[in-house]
Amino acid sequence: MAPHRIHVAVLDTDVPCLSVYAKRGLYSSQFRVLLQSAAKRINDNPNLTLQNGPLAVHVTAFDAVGGSLPALESLRASPRMPTEHHAGGPFGAIDAILITGSACSAYDPYPWIAELQSFIQTVHANYPLVKMFGSCFGHQIIAQALLSTPANGSSASNTFHVVRAATGFEMGIQPITLNPSFTAHFQPLACASSQNPFRIQLIHGDQVLPAPGSTAAVASAAGPTVVSLPSPWINMGSSTDCPIQGLYNPGRILTYQGHFEFDAFVNSELCQAFGRRMNWPAALVAAYMEQINRALVPGQQDNDDSKAAAETVLLFFAGEDQPGKVDGEPVANGMITPPLEELAG
Repeated sequence: MAPHRIHVAVLDTDVPCLSVYAKRGLYSSQFRVLLQSAAKRINDNPNLTLQNGPLAVHVTAFDAVGGSLPALESLRASPRMPTEHHAGGPFGAIDAILITGSACSAYDPYPWIAELQSFIQTVHANYPLVKMFGSCFGHQIIAQALLSTPANGSSASNTFHVVRAATGFEMGIQPITLNPSFTAHFQPLACASSQNPFRIQLIHGDQVLPAPGSTAAVASAAGPTVVSLPSPWINMGSSTDCPIQGLYNPGRILTYQGHFEFDAFVNSELCQAFGRRMNWPAALVAAYMEQINRALVPGQQDNDDSKAAAETVLLFFAGEDQPGKVDGEPVANGMITPPLEELAG
């Protein structure tokens, strides 16, 4: 079967600190490597049956801070045609937009942030075939763009905004309990549960929360605050200090508060750079470093869920996130989902 080619526009909203840039390059370059590696794992996995053939990924980088955004005419506006019909070759039309993390806040009054927010709103309203994913700042700017005002005549009681977290920075590896309504769409995350929480690197001081006066949040004595999102949005999951760890609108939007693109090395370097910039006490930096290094396995790859998180993003970009049934069995992404006990083994 011919490959399912996916053209991803990665919008760089920051540059890494020098030590990370010297080893890994721009964030867009890091995402390119990780998404292409995820495609290989998915293609080589005999337990995954894709609807549209093996995946191939091409990344085009854009400097959002410098005002460089994809031209609207470059976005996919009609269903996939044979690749020879695509202007500019097999990866001509942009299928997906990925917004990176940033040291800036979504509510900062910079012109480029306002332009990016307007771009997100335009793409979401007029280009339904283009998927969007956001990491950390990307998660927050997408929420601010699409959930901060009432839509389709709904009331303002179910809107959200981005604010400084009252609990301070959430750092490193913190257990995230994923929402079964979210994981049902993605086989790589099928093992996640309250007993087997999701783990990717975190480094953020802002959160997406219900707006003042909203009735979307319900305090729970048994755990993190429960958040109700307007249909068809789904809360990816929550941690102790962050009730919204990501957003999912099937077939349209996926976001993570965390960073599947960060390993312990990258997050450690950024944490120390933040500490120098913000004059964090040495004891606080040391505590954060301990939380980051929970994933570190000397001489091996980090022990976290970053690979599953990357595969989930790519399956979302490929349109493999629509659940259904085959012969009465539950299917996610066009794939029959193995029983949880088999996956756990």
